[in-house]
Amino acid sequence: MAPLSTRKKAVLAAVIESYIRTGEPVGSKAVVMMLENAVSSATIRNDMAELAMLGYLEQPHTSAGRIPTAKAFRLYIDELMPHRGLETDRRDRIVHRLEQAAGDPERLLSEAAQMLSEATGCAAMTTAPRETANTLRRVELVRMSARTVMVALMTSSGSLRSRLCRVDATVDEERLQVLCTLLTDVFVGRPLSEIHQSELQQLLIALGTEGLLMASLITGFYELVRESAQADVLLAGQLKLLENPDYQWDSARLLLSFLSRQDQLAAMLAAYTGGLHVLLGSESLCPELRGSSVIVTHYSPDGHQRGTIGLIGPVRMDYADTIPQLEFIAGTMERLMAELW
Repeated sequence: MAPLSTRKKAVLAAVIESYIRTGEPVGSKAVVMMLENAVSSATIRNDMAELAMLGYLEQPHTSAGRIPTAKAFRLYIDELMPHRGLETDRRDRIVHRLEQAAGDPERLLSEAAQMLSEATGCAAMTTAPRETANTLRRVELVRMSARTVMVALMTSSGSLRSRLCRVDATVDEERLQVLCTLLTDVFVGRPLSEIHQSELQQLLIALGTEGLLMASLITGFYELVRESAQADVLLAGQLKLLENPDYQWDSARLLLSFLSRQDQLAAMLAAYTGGLHVLLGSESLCPELRGSSVIVTHYSPDGHQRGTIGLIGPVRMDYADTIPQLEFIAGTMERLMAELW
């Protein structure tokens, strides 16, 4: 197929940008105005008819204007879309909001997803940086009161989790330090997936009466390990999809069902490595996403482990505005998480 002429590309870009803005089929008169009367209405009509024959435009109703196809959006994203950075005030707002959550990696992930969803009206998703074997980095036991202890652990992905545990008798600092040292010596540096309940049971038995006293702390430690080992995908704004006029009820229901299956969502995100990926409709190979667009990028706080941030929304999306936001948020998360580590 011969490449499109410069004029046809300009016409196609005008149709796409009008459709993104209004959600309505675009007629030749609107394109003439967008091109500032540089081309006649008759020429525009001929160009639009040819673009339709080539699969870039379609006509939803006999008397209506044209709307762009997924093929048109692909060409727009790859070649025609204007590339512009974020304004300084928007960048400052993003940095300020993420810095408020920078002390806690999970809160940072949640805040990034929430902010992206609010800005775009789409469902946003984030995952923590992960390597093949996410390992235990640190264990802390902090005495909160005579019979209450906080168990806290940090993983190599930067995840920080804690839990308050109640013990049956008063526990002094010396006993807590002994148990903390033991947990550190045995488990720190090991993959979370290889820390098994049977090992903790053996540890309880080996500690004897001390083990009975510390049983709730050891149980709390194991539960935190299990939670940290799960490849959670944090989501925000799923219900916004129900409000989007581009989705019919049946398609929105299928999409929400897909988003609720964390294993499938995590597998899809893991399949795309490096750089920015924009998947339009059937390009994702997921039937539930046939009428949607997926934008995914990554961040790497240490240059090795990768986390993911992305969006799922209608194909009619303002990519020229959304992509710079996504990339800036990913870069800010990378910097803040690297500082925290």
